[in-house]
Amino acid sequence: MRRLRFYLRKCRLLAVFLALWLAVLAGAVQQDKSAHPAEITLAAPRDLAPGEKDPYYISSIGMVWEPLVGVDADGHLRGVLAASWQANEDATVWRFKLRRGISFQDGEPFDADAVVANFRRWENMGYRLSSFYGFLLARVYPGYAGIEKIADDEVELRFSEPQPMLVYRMINFSSPMFSPKCFDIESGDFTGYAVGTGPFAIVDRKPGQYVVLKRFDGYHGTPAKSEYIRLVSMPNAATRFSALRAGEVEGVLDLGSLTPSLTLALLRDPRFAVSSNRNTINQYVTVNQSRFPFSDVRMMRAISLLIDREAIVRYYFNGQSEPTMNLLNRCNPFYKEIPLVHDEAEAVRLADEVMGGETYRATFLIPQYGLSRYSYKEVVEYLQAALRKLHVEARILILDSATHSKYMSAGNYDFSIGTHGLANYAPETLMESYMATWGSNNKLYHVGYENPAADAVFKELPEVIDMDRRRAYYDELQDMAVEAPPLIPFGSDNNVVVYNAAELTGYNATTYGITLDQVERR
Repeated sequence: MRRLRFYLRKCRLLAVFLALWLAVLAGAVQQDKSAHPAEITLAAPRDLAPGEKDPYYISSIGMVWEPLVGVDADGHLRGVLAASWQANEDATVWRFKLRRGISFQDGEPFDADAVVANFRRWENMGYRLSSFYGFLLARVYPGYAGIEKIADDEVELRFSEPQPMLVYRMINFSSPMFSPKCFDIESGDFTGYAVGTGPFAIVDRKPGQYVVLKRFDGYHGTPAKSEYIRLVSMPNAATRFSALRAGEVEGVLDLGSLTPSLTLALLRDPRFAVSSNRNTINQYVTVNQSRFPFSDVRMMRAISLLIDREAIVRYYFNGQSEPTMNLLNRCNPFYKEIPLVHDEAEAVRLADEVMGGETYRATFLIPQYGLSRYSYKEVVEYLQAALRKLHVEARILILDSATHSKYMSAGNYDFSIGTHGLANYAPETLMESYMATWGSNNKLYHVGYENPAADAVFKELPEVIDMDRRRAYYDELQDMAVEAPPLIPFGSDNNVVVYNAAELTGYNATTYGITLDQVERR
């Protein structure tokens, strides 16, 4: 009875806390709306405008800045601020023609001088961490040797080694353009709000809470439909769900904006609708292969064969992912279709060879952020049960993001579940980082992956200019990653966004974000 009373008191306290939190949240959402009564409020799982120290200040989802090279709503490569490009014979010199007649939101012209200033900023600022994609000039532009203004609408990039994949590397977060007046060229920090050439400008921001966007009437393309849009940070999925249902926000956006179960629950209400598109995120299980038994490639192959990817996606992702065995995301233009293979008998046979009747006790990490976006606990519990068939007993640890990163970087784990996105469309950006002996993520996360055949390909790739030959190498690497997995991919996500269709129109998912410029009230 005492335990019951304690439990009831605890539940009441939690209810009071939740009510207070929702009240605070409602205040943040409603603040200043009297000044913009038609303002549209949307929610994201993270702060979409981290601010001055972030290399981009705000996610591309906010449509404040635009890149030189980007992708369309379906993920196809296109020039954005760059009108065209051409390389010399060995791809060490690239010339970019710039679109004319474009201005930044502060009235400064977008021209060759502005592009050069942005590259100078990257030269000086070094590596910058971001909750989107970290930026380091030498990593995004390998062999970068300098930039030169050729004409007001033309720049030349020079490299110390061939760069046949340059434009594939430059998409989106790899070539963002900002007004030179909004950043310190020496430190790389923004000196105020980020100023770009996009259809929206930042007019208000409270760190960790919200950013308010206003339509930029001087935009060079089709103007945005709505004058004001507020993007609110709501880290908790249940809070986003409640805010949507209560009408405090009118839609959610960003990757993993609602868990699959909450999405289905919300769609029972006729006010709400869903839009879906492919996206650049894959779901993976990372395995510490520096430890036995996972240092034996047969065990990695066994884990991959054991996993029923179709069942995971069907029961735990409810249409928000597609099953995959490919390390490379399907949005990548060099993606190869690889048939799914689920062979429990072969998996058990391989594991028996490795384990010799012994049982290994493992640790399986779940990052806290994943619980508010995906059904990670249920997926890992399924994997925990399945791994017993391979003589692996796994205990589950749920860790906050900082602690999870410490465990991973210290190699203090056996399994971890998580996502990895495409920073750009050059396949080696992701594949080399995990598959090469010297790969950055291979070393950082103690993956311990060793594959001499893969190392040989990565050493030869920099000199391969012929695109057909490069594609053959990319196909070979994708096949290698199935036979000897550096990671265990199981899903290629869909970008699923829910919105109040009774209130809004033009709300369509893209491969990263939504058609924010087309969203408007009915």
